[in-house]
Amino acid sequence: MADDVDTSDLPSMERSFTSHLEVARCHHLRREEAAVLLSLLELEDVAPEDLARTPLARELMLTVVRPSRCPMRTR
Repeated sequence: MADDVDTSDLPSMERSFTSHLEVARCHHLRREEAAVLLSLLELEDVAPEDLARTPLARELMLTVVRPSRCPMRTR
């Protein structure tokens, strides 16, 4: 449902950034990596400098970039 919310009319860039960041975090909690990536790309459009400096955003970027460990993977 959060993806359908239009944040373009929010009064400040910080509120829009926070909204997109929380959506990305929720997708991460649901283990929806593609949706996390799309949310982070939207964040990059809103405020690229905040994306680079926010600890939660950086952590989410690392979870998308790092290869996941498959339980069926052979060693």
